[in-house]
Amino acid sequence: MNKRFLNALLFGAVVLSTGTFTSCNNDDVDDLKSRVSVIEVAIDDIKTQLGKALMTGASITKVDENNGTYTLTLSDGQKIVIKPGGGNISIVVTDTEAIITIEGEKYVLPLGSLVNSLIYSPETIDGIVEIGSTATTVNFLARPALKSLDGAQFTIAESHVLTRAADGEQFKVSGDVTLEGDFIKVPIKALGEAEAGKTYAVSLQLNLKGTIIGSNYFTVKVSDDFSSVAEDLGGVTIKADYSPNDLANGFKEMTIKGSDLLGAFNFKNLFSELPANAEFVVASGSKQPGGEAQEKQELLSKSLKKDGTWAFSERPGTSFNGNADRKGFLINVLANDVVKAKIYVCINDELANLDFVSGFNEEYEGEWGGRQKSLPLGAQEIDIQKTFTNWEEDYAEITHRGKSFLENWAGANYQVQTADGDNVIYCDGTTLVMTDIAKKYAQLSRGIYWYFRGISILVPEAYGKWMNPATGKEVNGGDEILGGFNDDREHPELYEATFAKYAGVTMDPKTAKIKLNDTYTGYGFRFAIAAIYEYAYGWKRLHKADQFGFFFFNRRMMPEGTTIPE
Repeated sequence: MNKRFLNALLFGAVVLSTGTFTSCNNDDVDDLKSRVSVIEVAIDDIKTQLGKALMTGASITKVDENNGTYTLTLSDGQKIVIKPGGGNISIVVTDTEAIITIEGEKYVLPLGSLVNSLIYSPETIDGIVEIGSTATTVNFLARPALKSLDGAQFTIAESHVLTRAADGEQFKVSGDVTLEGDFIKVPIKALGEAEAGKTYAVSLQLNLKGTIIGSNYFTVKVSDDFSSVAEDLGGVTIKADYSPNDLANGFKEMTIKGSDLLGAFNFKNLFSELPANAEFVVASGSKQPGGEAQEKQELLSKSLKKDGTWAFSERPGTSFNGNADRKGFLINVLANDVVKAKIYVCINDELANLDFVSGFNEEYEGEWGGRQKSLPLGAQEIDIQKTFTNWEEDYAEITHRGKSFLENWAGANYQVQTADGDNVIYCDGTTLVMTDIAKKYAQLSRGIYWYFRGISILVPEAYGKWMNPATGKEVNGGDEILGGFNDDREHPELYEATFAKYAGVTMDPKTAKIKLNDTYTGYGFRFAIAAIYEYAYGWKRLHKADQFGFFFFNRRMMPEGTTIPE
């Protein structure tokens, strides 16, 4: 919505009244000319300031009003003050811009951050930056121009050889960034990943108080005589608690408990010896073991900071142990841009090899109510886990397979334990429960997740035959009308809307409570009930078969007034 901040006639107006008109003497005329001249100078000054703002690409960051005086704060730090007593000026601010109109002439300035663009400014005819073994200063122009570098952080956003895919680890910002006039002077240094004689495309990144701006690409030529001590391995000792192992070609290996990586963590605490000024960096994708470590290198890189602090930025969904030739992911320990250690980090996923389906040897087939009762019409809720637990009360008819399954469940025999005998998930006689270790591993994940693997709509036996208007064929009581299945167990939510339209039902993924909406008209349906345990590094099915089993409602009985959906 537009907001009008000012729309005032600021020129002094000549007001005609019914009183006697008195002529001006020469002194009055001279005074009026003087005042008009001053106003015109003020208006011209405002126009000049606005024109300069447009030319430099400045944006408006703030509009203040005090007793009729308006102050526009620009992104370059300049301020334009508009006082009452000047020309016909209006200011209209939208969600994206400010429109200043002065005597019919419009000036449109964007609303935005302190910087909208960062532009490389070449100093040579071909625009190529030559880099040798020391840092080279590269010029950039910020638009709008910056008056201070307070709060500004500069890093290399990305770099790659012009003839191959991106790596982004060949250069770094090295030294103090300075501001000389409008130019930002950024010292850039080639790292050990850079190759002598190669030409790269490089982009700079500016983080200015939370606003991220990337520069345009510029070309960097690494000198033919470039040399860098890329590696000087040594001075790094891994603590015994993390199973250190020396590998070929100077590489090392360490193992970290999976649950430890999901809490507050710092890699510095894993070492009894580190060089001064040690920094931690996840190796580039091309250096990672094939598979998940390469595919999720960006996630790993975001998770590990140079000071060693670690926190997964999102659920990894893998322990990075899938590569049989080289499990884990690779990090480098650096000191003053020199690699001091190359370490494969292996995650000990304590849940990977646990049996999550013991006790549930078969799927079941059961009915709610059987020939004794039916679900009523309209909105209601059904607690699936409670029905499992109290099957003798809630089930009138059930197969032998179902009885075996439910006895295991209701007797609280179901439990998943670690090698040390600690419970991970168990049945407390009413519901499945996650212990602290299960909850810790389920950070960033859904934990126990219930879902429909399939839904079918049925004609109740008590209804008798039903004529399907879509096919013109009769459907016998007890038979299904339509249905479907979902075999994507890791992403069951993708099918919820599809299944919900069949029966107007939903299931709470945390509690396994089924809800019917107020349009339910008593027809029968069959649910294939399934559940998974999703945790940071993977997921586990909680039943051996494709689902716990098939759960029937109103298969045989029905409430009075039942109608079948067409």
